[in-house]
Amino acid sequence: IRTMAGKSKQSNASAPPGAGKSKLSGRAIGTGIIMLPVIAVLMPSCMLLALNLSPTLVAYAIDRSREKYLSITVGLLNLSGSLPALLRLWTEGQTYEAALRVAGDPFNMLISYGAAAAGWCIYLAMPIILAHYYTLTSSTRLRIC
Repeated sequence: IRTMAGKSKQSNASAPPGAGKSKLSGRAIGTGIIMLPVIAVLMPSCMLLALNLSPTLVAYAIDRSREKYLSITVGLLNLSGSLPALLRLWTEGQTYEAALRVAGDPFNMLISYGAAAAGWCIYLAMPIILAHYYTLTSSTRLRIC
């Protein structure tokens, strides 16, 4: 392709993929700029959630599938189990002392980690349940025909 000055210009088709693109997009930088003040204001809540959502991080780290079904299943149930502790923190006040008191309560930890364990059970049991269901439906179709 020739430009106005008569110099030839290479097309971007020969450039390697990702050339000229930065590692961080503007969206990621904007999200980070918005989230930093939120995290600073809600630091006790973030500390409590970091402790309670650790099973979700483990599930994400070991989940090799592209769809991340294990992470989603464990994460959503773990988050729902962490909500009572978070609500208790918010009613007692958004302080570091209250966050440590709520995080140290074994009952809150049992609810949060128990919900994550339920997510693991659902993830592990679902292939067996679906295999049994498909076996029953296919045998029913064969009897009808």
